[in-house]
Amino acid sequence: MRSLTHALCLSTSLLTMIGAASAPAFAQDAAPAAGSGVSNAEAFGDIVVIARRREEAAQEVPLAITALSGNALDQKGVQAVEQLRDVAPGVNIGAQKRDEAQFYIRGQGPGVINAGQRNFSSVATYFAEVPIPVAGPGTFFDLQSVQVLKGPQGTLFGRNTTGGAVLFEPNRPSDNFEGLARVNVGNYDRYGFEGVVNVPFGNDLGGVRVAGQVERRDGFTKNILSGQKLDGRAFESMRVSVLLRPAPGLENLLIADYSNRDASGSSAILRGINPDAQISPNVIPAALQPIFDENFGPGTKIPMYLGQSGTLVPIACTSASLPGCPPGGAFGAFAAAFQGGGFGFAPTPAVLGVLQQQQQLGIRKVAYEGLNYNRAQNFGITNKTTWEVTDNITLKNIIAYRGQRTDEGNDYDGTVLPLIAQFNEYTQDWQFGQDQFTEEFQVQGSIADRFRYILGYYHEKSKPAFDPKISSNTFGSLTTRAVTNTDTSDALFAHGEFDVTDTIQVSGGYRRTWDKRKASLSQFSTPTGECVLVDPQTITEDNPIGTIRCPINYKAKFSASTYDGTVQWKPIDGVLLYAAYRRGFKSGGFNLPAPTPDLESFQPEKVDDYEIGIKADWDVGFPLRTNLSLFYDKFKDVQVTVPIAIATTGIASVARNLGKQTNKGVEFETVVVPIEGLTLSGFVSYLDAASDITLPFTPAIKGRQAVYQPKWKYNISGRYAYPLSDGGEIALQADFSHQSGTNSPDFAAPPPLNRFPGYDMLNARLEWNKVAGSKFDLAAFVTNLTNEKYITGGYPLYSQIGFDSVIYGDPRMYGLSLTYRWGD
Repeated sequence: MRSLTHALCLSTSLLTMIGAASAPAFAQDAAPAAGSGVSNAEAFGDIVVIARRREEAAQEVPLAITALSGNALDQKGVQAVEQLRDVAPGVNIGAQKRDEAQFYIRGQGPGVINAGQRNFSSVATYFAEVPIPVAGPGTFFDLQSVQVLKGPQGTLFGRNTTGGAVLFEPNRPSDNFEGLARVNVGNYDRYGFEGVVNVPFGNDLGGVRVAGQVERRDGFTKNILSGQKLDGRAFESMRVSVLLRPAPGLENLLIADYSNRDASGSSAILRGINPDAQISPNVIPAALQPIFDENFGPGTKIPMYLGQSGTLVPIACTSASLPGCPPGGAFGAFAAAFQGGGFGFAPTPAVLGVLQQQQQLGIRKVAYEGLNYNRAQNFGITNKTTWEVTDNITLKNIIAYRGQRTDEGNDYDGTVLPLIAQFNEYTQDWQFGQDQFTEEFQVQGSIADRFRYILGYYHEKSKPAFDPKISSNTFGSLTTRAVTNTDTSDALFAHGEFDVTDTIQVSGGYRRTWDKRKASLSQFSTPTGECVLVDPQTITEDNPIGTIRCPINYKAKFSASTYDGTVQWKPIDGVLLYAAYRRGFKSGGFNLPAPTPDLESFQPEKVDDYEIGIKADWDVGFPLRTNLSLFYDKFKDVQVTVPIAIATTGIASVARNLGKQTNKGVEFETVVVPIEGLTLSGFVSYLDAASDITLPFTPAIKGRQAVYQPKWKYNISGRYAYPLSDGGEIALQADFSHQSGTNSPDFAAPPPLNRFPGYDMLNARLEWNKVAGSKFDLAAFVTNLTNEKYITGGYPLYSQIGFDSVIYGDPRMYGLSLTYRWGD
């Protein structure tokens, strides 16, 4: 509570300081500002959002929203998803792959991972009102807006939005003949092109809009063994939108989009090696104990000797011919160790020397074998049909198909040792493919201009596009894994808003969701070629290795209700106060493979969310806007990956529903225009997302802040635009942001490996718009001006497997942008 009070005080102080700093400037220019007649909406460019599934100004919605227009994204230098963390309070980005960002909002983030299967996230991402699996490169062009909705959105956007939702809205075809052509160049041999052409049909019949983007940039991390430059960027994207108005009140919008990525992959920078790590440091089955005792001594765990690249040799059993060794020699001993009790890293000079070498290389060089690559295709077709049946009833249908294909090779451990890597033959075949079909039908209407409602049905089906096969190198053993997921979801929902008076409104909604989930896992390993997934229940004295069971197939059904209620009050024009309650849920999933039958699946996670807030445009002689929200979230049946003791196999990591968790915090945003041409803005957010859970074997988790969740974030931005006599302008933009340190997912690692340090970020942009009265815009920009070194994610597995590798954010980037615009 003390920290929350401190956060409120800081928010109030920030508002006061901005107001005080603005006063002298306003006094000098009081007459022009007061006589301009410019409203706050005009000064700030009020953004239209669809948070309640219909278009309305963001300031009119009783919900914490950070919305940025396409122009604002350009001005702030936001060119990739991960940069949203610097411009939105309460939002952070974590990633295991540089081009596949994972959103964290108000203490909630991606789902648990088992055998390469990602279960549902707590933050849903939408493109043109359709859920998408990932928002990667190729998303940030020709956008109308990006809208970050905070808190559970389960009534109108469905399950798996307990943290919030991020909406990407592309520009629709307009009624003007217009377009632009843009060229970007920068350091690391960056070059990019962007183009937009909008052609109207005339007579208010609609139009077509074609937009595309191409981006190339060399990597900034060099592999000194292969010479490859990692962390590069290479993609191309295209979008075609066709808007038809064949009859009065009838509109159809068709959007087809495609993006292709073929980049060099992410670097993994080794931070630590644990010479004492044990994957499963528990008991050895009695049937295997004689083999262990004879070869390694009573009670000795089998360590792995990793002396050089490509070598996997246990301390003994280098040959099957040695007395007492299992079939398969080294591999047989390794399999026995894995089944029987565990293995770790022998503290050899080679292992420790790898860490010392990385420390000498720094964070922009690595040394490991193989060529990294990251290929992906994302494509989709979305069709929105809207029919105004009467003045009070509108029918809306959204039907969409989306496809995703991926193929990648990465060294996740960041060493030359064969610990965990995914290196596959570079062919035209894809490793993974998923197809998704969605259908949503809505009836929107109003009664007596005082009650507005939405009734709807939603259907989603996601299934594999083909039989996927992913090859990996895990502790020296080449493994091929096939994971498939088929998910079906259906929902009915209703939402209503009633104007009690001209200043008081109550609203609420209800949604019922039914999920069906199926998953399958098959896994094969060399050199034996056998399926290595075994049923631990079949390990006996006569059969110490167990019975092969491939594939493993799971299925489950989950259902839940979500609902919300809000009261809002407008005491004066421009001021909105609200109080809201929201119930949300995140669907259940599977453990692949499950160590015991009762752990095959885990159940949905539920949250009760309480939020109060105020959105205000103040009349102080110049435009001033302040938005403040406080929230309190109580989670039940929290989905957590935990280690548990299994009698036959030792310790296993599984996802379970354990206990409760409480997240609470405050978010404050403000923007002010003290004099003509000058816009100042900022935000501050505080988050207390400490866990209430005590886990077996891991007592350190209780009271610990959620991973990738900074307690403090703040941002200060300024933009000054000076008009020129020829109709152009010179504009200078600067954005400074800070976020405090975050916890690593490996909470059992020793300091400093259990933390990611906080960092500052400074971006700047200088524009000359309408150069010499022409249609050209010229801009110079720089991101990460101070060349801050900061961690964005990675593979922190020090306590589980024995290594900690991380992904560092982009270094200083700078360049020039030339834009030509035309239009009616």
